[in-house]
Amino acid sequence: MKTLHTLTLLVSVLAVSAGFSAQPFEGKIRLKMTGQTGSSKHTGNDSAVFMDYSLKGGLIRVDMDNGTGMSFGSIIDPAKHEVTMLMPQQKMYMVRKMPESSTAPQSDTEFVRTGETETILGYKCEKVIVKSKNGDAEIWGAEGLGTFQSMSAGGPMGRAAPKGAWEASLAEHGFFPLRMVSRDKSGKELMRMEAVSVDKQSLPDSTFAPPADFQKFAMPAIPGFGG
Repeated sequence: MKTLHTLTLLVSVLAVSAGFSAQPFEGKIRLKMTGQTGSSKHTGNDSAVFMDYSLKGGLIRVDMDNGTGMSFGSIIDPAKHEVTMLMPQQKMYMVRKMPESSTAPQSDTEFVRTGETETILGYKCEKVIVKSKNGDAEIWGAEGLGTFQSMSAGGPMGRAAPKGAWEASLAEHGFFPLRMVSRDKSGKELMRMEAVSVDKQSLPDSTFAPPADFQKFAMPAIPGFGG
C-alpha cells in the first residue's frame, strides 16, 4: 500500500524529531520545516512542512501537513514506548513499539553555549552551536517546553538509527528548539525549523487517542525490525 508506506516513512522522520520526555507544559507548538529548497530566500509554501505538536502529561501528538492535501499524524507515549500512527484519509491507525535508543551525544560532538539570548514567541531562548564531523547546527533553545530528544525510529519498519548530533546534545542539556538551522561542512543550509506559534492551553484526553471511527491496522512483524 503506497499510502501506508509513505505514511510510515514520514512518521519515522517525525518520531526522530518528536520524542519528548515528560514535561509540565501543556498546549500546542506549531513548527515550520523547510529543506534545501526552503532557505531564507524561500517565499512560498511549496517545500514547507508544518508540524503541530500537542503536549500533555508526557504524551505527544504530532500532526503534519505537507501542503498537498494529505495529512499524517502520530501519538507518542514515551512511558509505553509506543507510537500510534494515524491515517486520516483511510480512517485507520497502527500502533508500533519504538526502538530503544541511547540519549548520549556522539563523542565527536561539541556543544557550545554562546550566552546570546533572544525572545521567540514569548520564550527566552539561548543560542547554542552544535558542531559535529558532518556540519554545524545553530539552535535557539528554550527551557520549560520539555526536552527535545530523538526516539530514533530510523526506518519505515522502526529500525533503530543513530540520532543527529544536535538532537542528542539538546536532550542532554534540556533545550527545546524554537529555531534551528543545520548546515553541512561547507556551510550550505540543509534544514531550517522554526516555531510559528506556542499556545499554552488545556487539551482534552481525546487528543491523544485515535478517533472512535478509526479502524486498527496491524502490520506483520519482520525479524530484525521494530515490532
